[in-house]
Amino acid sequence: MESHDLKTLLTVDNRLIAEDIQAILEEHEIYTILFSDNSAASIISTYSGLNPIEAIEIVLESQYNELVQ
Repeated sequence: MESHDLKTLLTVDNRLIAEDIQAILEEHEIYTILFSDNSAASIISTYSGLNPIEAIEIVLESQYNELVQ
């Protein structure tokens, strides 16, 4: 898979929160990859074949809705 096959969904300052969001999305069969240059922060990306809007809606319905801008 090439990097252009991915779309950035969220940037999160807390790796544990990023992993929680990743788990929530995977419960809905939306598979993600976490990227990080910093061990404390992460960028959550989804495969471009999936609808990023659907993933954002799932995050909005979660306890992490304030992280979506």
